[in-house]
Amino acid sequence: MNILTDIITGVVRPIADYFKRRQEIKAQDRQQDRAIQQATVDRQIELIKQGMHADASWELESLRAHTSGWKDEFVLILLSIPLVLVFIPRTAPYVMQGFEILEKTPLWYRWLILLIFTAIYGIRIYRRQQSDT
Repeated sequence: MNILTDIITGVVRPIADYFKRRQEIKAQDRQQDRAIQQATVDRQIELIKQGMHADASWELESLRAHTSGWKDEFVLILLSIPLVLVFIPRTAPYVMQGFEILEKTPLWYRWLILLIFTAIYGIRIYRRQQSDT
């Protein structure tokens, strides 16, 4: 009986050890994957914080320079006027007529307006994109 037990133990133990080691390796792999995912999330959070800090610093600097502090708000207010007026029944036809007239403006003028908006608002978007990398 002792010999039979030794034979069975000699065959079963290496198989059991193999599966046990395989489970340990899989557990380590999962732990490493979780650590990598956490490190990735932590890095993304840090980049977002840095980007927000950079944006805030850039906007404060532009306000200190007085070059674009009021300009952005002025453009936003100017663009909001037709948006508001189109919902007022008496002024809506005039707004639509104004857009029809603007549609007849030269193409270069419309591109110029687009470039101005890109310069005003696109810089912030670009800086956020750069801080994500």
